[in-house]
Formats: sequence, structure tokens, C-alpha cells
Amino acid sequence: MEQENKVVKKVGLSKQPKLRSIDIELAQKLNTGSNITKSSALIKLRSVVKKEKLTEIQILKIWKGLFFSLYNTDKPVIQEEVSKSISKLTTLFKDYKDSLTFIKCFFVILQKHWDFIDQYRVDKFYSLSRKMLNSSFQLLKKKNPQHEEGSEEDQARVLLNDQIYSGLVKVFKMTVLDTSSNSIINTNGILLHFSDIFLEELFKVTQGHMEPINLTKILLPFVNYLTKSEDDVSCKRIKERVFDRLLTTYSPFDKKDAYYLPKVGTSSSTPDIFPTDYEMFSKLFFKCASSKDTLEQNRKVLYGLKNQFKRAQAALEELEELADNIVLDENGDIVENPNVNSEDLEGEDSDEEFDVDQMDSDDSGEGEFDDEVDADDAEELDDDEEFEEEEEEEEEEEEEEEEELEIVYPPPKINKSKPSATQKNNKQSPAKPTPITKKQLPLPAKPTPITKKQQPSPAKPTPITKKQQPSPAKPTSPKVAKKPTRK
Repeated sequence: MEQENKVVKKVGLSKQPKLRSIDIELAQKLNTGSNITKSSALIKLRSVVKKEKLTEIQILKIWKGLFFSLYNTDKPVIQEEVSKSISKLTTLFKDYKDSLTFIKCFFVILQKHWDFIDQYRVDKFYSLSRKMLNSSFQLLKKKNPQHEEGSEEDQARVLLNDQIYSGLVKVFKMTVLDTSSNSIINTNGILLHFSDIFLEELFKVTQGHMEPINLTKILLPFVNYLTKSEDDVSCKRIKERVFDRLLTTYSPFDKKDAYYLPKVGTSSSTPDIFPTDYEMFSKLFFKCASSKDTLEQNRKVLYGLKNQFKRAQAALEELEELADNIVLDENGDIVENPNVNSEDLEGEDSDEEFDVDQMDSDDSGEGEFDDEVDADDAEELDDDEEFEEEEEEEEEEEEEEEEELEIVYPPPKINKSKPSATQKNNKQSPAKPTPITKKQLPLPAKPTPITKKQQPSPAKPTPITKKQQPSPAKPTSPKVAKKPTRK
């Protein structure tokens, strides 16, 4: 009887199924080769995201399954569908903090497994990165409904807006744009693509309708990376694809950056403009460039950006003045404002114009620029300036010596020939000699300074070869005087 009871107990224990957590179950189903199993797992994941609260470790496990699900997916059409369904999960969370954790885990898993992606699969992960970035900006739009100004709901919306922007900045700074020594980044491939698509996806979602302070806040991780990063390639890419585009493609100056590609199939008359506070960016770059924590190799880049945004602010003020003087008539045509005099406008025009072409970097590709640093930033004088000061002092001394000289009158010429009869009758008083002033006195020629380049280099002694050496003179025998012979 005891043996039978033991057998029954063992059978009962074996029938109990092993409990698995939802994250492991979904990760295993997503990593299968069957498309039907993958699609059913994605549908189940949507319901889990909406109802349950997942921890960061569980989201990491789910993202690992999603990564290999896309990794093993073939055919471009199916890859696009899987990428869209994965990116839409970002906006399904109840709390925005869970959505930020989902975005953070995506970048962590992508950076961890980036080395395993070959050239045939890299395009679909580039597409997934673009869609995930777009969905993260959609989070700002969805979680911030519009309310009446001044109401409690509007104040709560503004507070939530600030929290979401701050959370996104923190996520980008900890993952893609991390410059700390403990970073898990092994390559800059993700960062280069991230810089290319950042402003494009931000404009697709917001259409430029955002406050300047929020634009400055969301670009702070890029400024921090330029300050502390040692990667010259990444710094150059950020400068060209992010900050130069703010001054050209997404600015009111009607300029396009060097890497601009026209949109196919869209004909929009409205320009793509971000509400950029150029003065704030100029002050921010100057503060970062003059900081003690900034790397020396990055200071020139930051000073160059500071000067570019400062010139852009001056050009923007000129455009605003011109816009104030424009009036539309009944037909919608542009007419000059009759209340403003044209003479005043001509006096206000400045000779210098804002040229965006000056902002292009050198062809060397080192991320350095030719913009001059202000006098407050560098007060060193070159040797040429010192030499010019010495010349001016010498000229002043020569002028003082010339003033001390007395005015000398030349003696009159005496005609020794006898005067004729007509000359005796018509005697005239001799003409007085005209005094020679200081201006008519010939100035001594100034000695031209001899620079190092004009100084004659000492002639190098030519080596004497054996053929050119003079042969020693042969000794001659002494001449003996001949004795006179007697005849």
C-alpha cells in the first residue's frame, strides 16, 4: 500500500505544469522560425503591455526576443510590417515612464548585439531605429493633449511635458550619446545613423510646432557629446547633420545643407523651419567651450559653432525688421509700408550679409574650423603686429626731427651777361625766391625691413673633387750661370 501511494504521488507531481514568467514565454515564441507563432506572440505582447506593469529586466528579455524575431525575418515587406508593429508598442504603455524604459532597453539590446549584424541585415535594423525614434516623439504628442490656458489641466500638461522631455534627454544621454568610461558602446554606427535621422523624424512628428526651450532641451545630449567625446568622426557628423541643419535646412534663411535630399512625391509650399533660439545656443556653446572639463581638441569646434549661431541671430533680426516694413494690399500683393521712409530703411541696411557657406568645415575632415576666436577669448599678438608697431614708432620720431629743421631759402641766380638796351629801360624788380615748405622737402627713403625670407642665405661651399684639385707644382732645378767663353 505504501508503494502504491508513493507511485500516485509521483504521478501527481509530474502532471503539474511548470510555471514560466510571461517575459520568458513571449521571448521564446518570438524567437521561433514560424511567422504564425511570431504574429500571435506580438498580439499577446500588446495585451500584456496595456494591462500589466513590466520591470526593466522583463522588458530586456522581451527586447532580446524581438531582436532575434526581426533578425530571422526575410522579405522586405514582412520586415516592414514587423518593424511597425514593434515600434507601435512604445505608445501602448499606461505610464510614460514604462515607455521610456522600453526605449532605453531597445538601445541597450541594439548596442549589445550590433557586432552580430552583417551587411545583409543592417538595413532592416536601420529602419527599426528610425521607426522607434519616430514613436518616441509620438509619445510627446500623445501624452500632451491641449487644454485651456491658465487652467489646472493646462498646468498639469506643462508639467508632464517637461517630465517627458527630461526623460527622453536622460535616455539618449545614457544610451546612444553616452561618453562615460563605463559605456557599453563598442561602435559608433548607431550614433552616426541616429544623428542623420534625428531632426528629420522630429520635424515629421511636430511639424515645427514646438517651443524653442524644448528644442534646446532635447538637443542638450548632442552638446554634451561634443564637449566630452574623443571621437572626431562622431563629433563631425553631429555638427554637420544636427547643428548645421538648424542653420540651413530648418531655418528661415532659404538654404539647404550639403546632405539635403529633396522629398519625393510631396509638394509642400511651407518651408521646414524649427523655432530655434540662436542666441541661447550661442551662449551655451561659449559656456561649454570655456569650461575646464571640455577636451582641448573640441574647443575650436565649440567656438566655431558659437560664432555661427551668433551671426545667425544677427541675420534673423534683420529679417524681422524687413518683415515689419512689408504690407499686403487688397489683392494680396506685397507693398511697401507708407508709414516708413525709404531713406530710413537705406540707412539701416548693413553692408555685411549672413553667408551660410562660411559655416562649412575644412576638407581635412578633422572637425576643425577657420572661424576666428574673439579678442576676449585669445589676446596673443603675432610677430607681424609687433613689427608694425615698431615701424610706426620710427615714423613718429622722423616727423619730430623734420619739425626741428629750419626753413632754408636757395640763393638767387645771378645773370653775368651784360644787359641790353631794352632791358635797361624795362628794369623790373627781381622775383623773390619762394620758400620751401616741409611738404616740398624730400623725405629720406625709409629702410625696407629685411625679413627672414628676404635675408640672403649663406652660399654653401661647393665640394672640391679630385679632378678639380690643382696638381702640385714640380720642383725646378736651379739655373746655373753660364761662364763666358773666350774668343
